[in-house]
Amino acid sequence: MRPEPPVSLIKTMERNVKMRTLFSLLTVFVLAVGMVHGQTGCLQDQYGNQYNFTVDKTNTYLYGTATSTQCPGAAWDIIGSFVTTPNGIGLEITAANPNPPNGCAPVYTLKGMMPNFQWFYEDGVSNPPQPGTWVACGTKTSDPGTGKGALKH
Repeated sequence: MRPEPPVSLIKTMERNVKMRTLFSLLTVFVLAVGMVHGQTGCLQDQYGNQYNFTVDKTNTYLYGTATSTQCPGAAWDIIGSFVTTPNGIGLEITAANPNPPNGCAPVYTLKGMMPNFQWFYEDGVSNPPQPGTWVACGTKTSDPGTGKGALKH
């Protein structure tokens, strides 16, 4: 029988997990709040799709590409905008499918107040809703998004 780890080790491990989570959220927040002209960033949705962008702070928009884990192939072009409000950073990113016959959504938009967002498609808000939270790129995801996200049918 294996001995139980000391309580101090368990507390240290719990603290490390909390610190990693906090660091990931802080990274996402800094990318949004600290948006400066020409800065590049990367955010990831709950299905692992990654959005790499460059910021135009003067005009409050961003542009770049999305790499879809759900619809492998060419990068999707993205464009978006952001606004600073008393409630935080409002962020909207639209991704366009470079190969619509591939069975994935032809276009979708993710919008909300950082770090939260909602999925929208060409016919409106996702039904059923797909609320998401931005995370730092490279964060492990557990939901493959079958029939959701970029795979919306």
